Amino acid sequence: MSFHSSLPFAAMTATLLSSSSFGALMAGDVAIVGFQASGVPTDSVSFVTFVDLAPGTVLYFTDNGWTGTAFRGVTATDGDGNENLMRFTVVNTIVAGTIIGSRTSSADYAWALSGLVGAGTSAYAQLSLSSTGEQVTILESTNSSNPIFSGFTALYNFDNTSAYETATTSATGSLAPGLVQGTSAVLLTSAANSALFNLNTLTSGTQAEWLAAIGNAANWTTGTGTADAGSGFINVVPAPGAIALLGCAGMVGSRRRRSAR
Repeated sequence: MSFHSSLPFAAMTATLLSSSSFGALMAGDVAIVGFQASGVPTDSVSFVTFVDLAPGTVLYFTDNGWTGTAFRGVTATDGDGNENLMRFTVVNTIVAGTIIGSRTSSADYAWALSGLVGAGTSAYAQLSLSSTGEQVTILESTNSSNPIFSGFTALYNFDNTSAYETATTSATGSLAPGLVQGTSAVLLTSAANSALFNLNTLTSGTQAEWLAAIGNAANWTTGTGTADAGSGFINVVPAPGAIALLGCAGMVGSRRRRSAR
């Protein structure tokens, strides 16, 4: 699978209004848009960012389900839990609208798919995804030595099991704290090898409009494919209130320039 688009003026304007770029991210600032189990050579996921990601930003991806109190199997001495954990680090600014796959590479970011998680004995690894039911959660964390044990903020969840439930197996899981179905999570009604959000659902949209579209299972296509989850770009435009705010800021700047003469 692959995603294709271009970088229009509206998207460049949106990057100027991405307030989360230089601080902690919030639920819905990123979203999963592609899922590939039984992949060749490995499984993969893809995600889109709705805000500029500043250099040094770190995201974590896990396929451990949420039990209601923790990610299944994650303990003070087991950082990857019963399943797997990936780390994504931003090297150069990534603009809003960018779609990135977990098997893609770039000078702008780095995937950690091996090496120890902090000082523990667990290791980072590409997610091992099931075609019969899976959950994937994106997180940010202040705890670099055990990131999904404590100090984390859940940002988005993908689930293709038709329902949320307490995580007791690799195919079960509920929503981590702060996530809401339809705006910071998508629940698909059937498991499959692949699941891909239809980018043609919108030609462009605000963050809220895209999140609503991605959170609607009717806008996804599932199948038996084994291709990579892919990468690309979508057009993210500022919300009307943000446009007005930008206009006010421009007027203030203009007045200051005039008064300085």
